[in-house]
Amino acid sequence: MTAARAPETLTTARLQGARITADDRPFYRALWQDPEVTRTLGGPRTLAQIDAKIDRLVAMWPDQGFGVYTLREGDVARGYAGLAPTAAGGHASVEILYGFAPAVWRRGLATEVAGALVHLALDVLALPEVCGFTWTENAGSRRVLERAGLIHRFDFVLADLPHRYYSLSRSSRD
Repeated sequence: MTAARAPETLTTARLQGARITADDRPFYRALWQDPEVTRTLGGPRTLAQIDAKIDRLVAMWPDQGFGVYTLREGDVARGYAGLAPTAAGGHASVEILYGFAPAVWRRGLATEVAGALVHLALDVLALPEVCGFTWTENAGSRRVLERAGLIHRFDFVLADLPHRYYSLSRSSRD
């Protein structure tokens, strides 16, 4: 998708991210089986679904030149964040994605990492646009996208649920 390649690590003021690997599997299994975490993502996943998703995310790096980082605070995995191609709402783009363990919710970590991902997408990788979308009722995620500078563009339905689509183009920042 892009000639530039994302760095293997992503660092913010409080988090250190490293490219996802199969060794991160125990963390993602716990995270994506947590009903609280997956409440706005369609519910807990089976181990087979989680393992397949991890395999796709690991494979994304060589295929796309970017992908997902496992985020740690010190030595403890706290969440994930990254970039992924999407066609959400019928619009091809690259989305920022993020998720955290409930123990660190409401500390501003998602906003911190979302800003870093916008910078990575638009300034480092020089992608023309970056987007994000969320379930309409997920007010926290909507605020994260807005604080990262993304602008609400349209609403659409995904998995029978109303979603909001946000984006920011590189040209609008120049």
